[in-house]
Amino acid sequence: MEHTSEEAVLSKRVTHEDLMRYLDGEVDAAERARIEAALESSTELRRELEVYRALQAELRGLALPSEPAGGSVWHAVHRQIARPLAWLLIVFGALVWTAYGAYLFLTSSVFLLEKLATGAIGIGILILLASVILERYRESLSDPYRDVQR
Repeated sequence: MEHTSEEAVLSKRVTHEDLMRYLDGEVDAAERARIEAALESSTELRRELEVYRALQAELRGLALPSEPAGGSVWHAVHRQIARPLAWLLIVFGALVWTAYGAYLFLTSSVFLLEKLATGAIGIGILILLASVILERYRESLSDPYRDVQR
């Protein structure tokens, strides 16, 4: 009976956290000796250690996609080249279409009041669009989750 009570005392002193730190090699020599002595005398601790070893092996076997700290190379290319180029093309195209629209608007034979009403609607839509884009941009700068990869 004395061996069983000694086993219970040793197994109580070694916690689950101690076993995990032992597996990870995060214990000093004195603590390692204490844990190994407890393992020699306790079959329950040895079983728990084997469960943790199996769990550790399973976790190490997981293949998680590894991505460089700044994202992939293509993400960096996209961020540095594609986005600015796309914005440049959009702005250039919008300016050309605006100039062409203004030319047609000014040279048409439509009554002046109709031109002014149509122009006011178009300018109002553009102002609303610009304000929404500006608001979204300001929100994105203060978004605490903007650097979180989804």
